[in-house]
Amino acid sequence: MNSKLNKNGFTLLEILVAMAMVVTIVSIVYGTYSATSKSTQTYKSKMAVSQELRNVLEQMARQIRCLYTGSTITLSDSSDLISKQKKLPENKITYFRGDPYDKRGEILHLVTTSGFLRKQKPANGLFIADYRLDRNTGSLFLKQRRFTGKAGVAELEDDWQVILENAKRVELAFFNGEKWLQKWDFTDNKKVPYAVKVNIICEDENYRQYLYETVAYICSRICEGGETGAGTSASVKKQ
Repeated sequence: MNSKLNKNGFTLLEILVAMAMVVTIVSIVYGTYSATSKSTQTYKSKMAVSQELRNVLEQMARQIRCLYTGSTITLSDSSDLISKQKKLPENKITYFRGDPYDKRGEILHLVTTSGFLRKQKPANGLFIADYRLDRNTGSLFLKQRRFTGKAGVAELEDDWQVILENAKRVELAFFNGEKWLQKWDFTDNKKVPYAVKVNIICEDENYRQYLYETVAYICSRICEGGETGAGTSASVKKQ
């Protein structure tokens, strides 16, 4: 009498099919995880760049809006501790200069009432702020010191400090009431512009480039009744 032998197990074909299914499932799960991880990293990188750029643009816009235009100011006379009104030699002091194509990288120079000295703490008074761009490294530098009211003389308080890295390009434009100009010098124009447009192209750690831009109106010129003919904007654009 022949008896049937019951065999418990899998054939080679069944094992191969099972392995193929497992590999497929693992690949799908890994692919989803990898895409999610990459998306999260990209978002974090973008947010870090965005926050840094917004802080820089806000500071630049604030200092530009608070430009000092060379009128009479109060200076303290240390000899008798009495404050006196003294007229500054306006024709000898450069209150504002902007040139994004300056060969030395000194793209912006201004005298402002908005100063951030000693670990970025707000301070009162008049300040000279200089912005310099190192085109080789993409670093944007800022140097601030108190304005003494004398041509060519400044009270040094801070050296150059890096306020932004990976800046591929910084573009400036200056509105004279009729059109946008590529550069501006107070010595030549005898006044400051109505508005300044600032565009910064920055690169994140994944080599993605973004455009950040804003338009800052100079308060003193707006009070004169001048029209800028341009709307204020602040945007982020992926390149």
